[in-house]
Amino acid sequence: MKKMIAFMLALTVMLGTIAGCSQTQESSPAKDKDNEVSQSENNNKPEKKEPIKMVLNLGGFLSDPSVVAALDEIQTLEEFSHMEFVILEDDADYDTKMPIAVASGEQMDIIGVFNSINRTRYAEAGTIIPMDDLADKMGIDFEEAFGSHAANAKIGDDIFIVPQRRSSWVLYYNKAVFDKAGMDYPDTDVPMTWDEYAALAAKLTMGESSNKTYGALHMLWPIFWYGEAIMALGGGDKFYDPEGLSNIEEPIFAKALERTYKMMHVDKSIPTHADMVVSKTSPQAFMNGQYGMMVSGSWVLNWSMDKETYPRDWKLGIAPMPVDAGTVPKTWGDTRGYGIPVTSTHPEEAMKVAIELARLGAKHAISDPASYKLEESPNLYVKAEEILVEDQITIDLLKKTFANPDTVFAVEKIMGKNNVDYDQVIKEESEKYFVKEQDLETTIKNIKERMDKILVK
Repeated sequence: MKKMIAFMLALTVMLGTIAGCSQTQESSPAKDKDNEVSQSENNNKPEKKEPIKMVLNLGGFLSDPSVVAALDEIQTLEEFSHMEFVILEDDADYDTKMPIAVASGEQMDIIGVFNSINRTRYAEAGTIIPMDDLADKMGIDFEEAFGSHAANAKIGDDIFIVPQRRSSWVLYYNKAVFDKAGMDYPDTDVPMTWDEYAALAAKLTMGESSNKTYGALHMLWPIFWYGEAIMALGGGDKFYDPEGLSNIEEPIFAKALERTYKMMHVDKSIPTHADMVVSKTSPQAFMNGQYGMMVSGSWVLNWSMDKETYPRDWKLGIAPMPVDAGTVPKTWGDTRGYGIPVTSTHPEEAMKVAIELARLGAKHAISDPASYKLEESPNLYVKAEEILVEDQITIDLLKKTFANPDTVFAVEKIMGKNNVDYDQVIKEESEKYFVKEQDLETTIKNIKERMDKILVK
């Protein structure tokens, strides 16, 4: 009897266990829910991307704090976590070495393109590729994202750069030099004319030899002489006449050349062309206190905030650019941006990085309005006002001089057919004039003849 009872109990337990197992397998809503969630998580989990190397050669962009901040942040973003960012150091010979490296097949995925001359040169040489198809795949509308800067991204109808920012020049001056010369500081609302600027530079010039203070610093860049001409004419496309030939015989070009020559050799208010070549004077020389004025872009503002690299015992002033005539503020500049070289091994990924760098550059902008329009720049000029408080440079002053919507803007570079050749011809012929190898009339005549031969081909 006891054996029978034990058998019945064992059978009951066994059947219960089977029933329990059956219930677990056939009707477990909680488990099913867990399975659904797990499956959903798997479906939503980002696809693991293969690691890739992204090589950036940005040259002088690396001196821009907003670019540096953008580079730092992009490397923390999940979207780009599969990338190994290789950021090449700035090189003084960037313009020469970078194209050669690309031509030799060296991997570069993003490069810095500093102006329209380089943009054309790199595009014509096949150094950088058109971006239209890449932009289409990303679904990005350049006009929406970059506003008027979108036009500066193109050569013809093709996009060749992601615009980063557009330079906008102002007049910087050394208040100590003005004080020593007994001259009033430039008006911050009404710009002086180029005639007044040259006369003022002569009055600020003092001393001799190593103790000499020049009224102004002009670089060897052609914009330092033809700037007033393209400002008066309306921009770099005015180097051509209606027939598409050289417009260099327009009298304002000769006037601009002659003014610069007189500042070098008559007033001696700027170093001569020969002196600049021999001394290899850099733009940063303005920070050494030896010059009264300098027209330039916002990079001077960045240098003035970097008091460790550029210590100074004088106060900086900022005013509108001199103008050809009238009281309406005018300036010139050019758009720079990110290009994708033909040796990029990941052009689609490079395009995404370039667009994100433009967005983050706008987010971190401190001294220049960024080209990217879909991002706020909450820190623009805030740091400058804080650091330059002793110079009495305020946010209002910076907005008035750098970002005045009423300022008339002109593209500073030659914008048109054979502009790379045009730029080179102008450099060669104007140099002969500035070192007294040929007169003004011959200089204009030679530029006209050489360029027209090139343009009619």
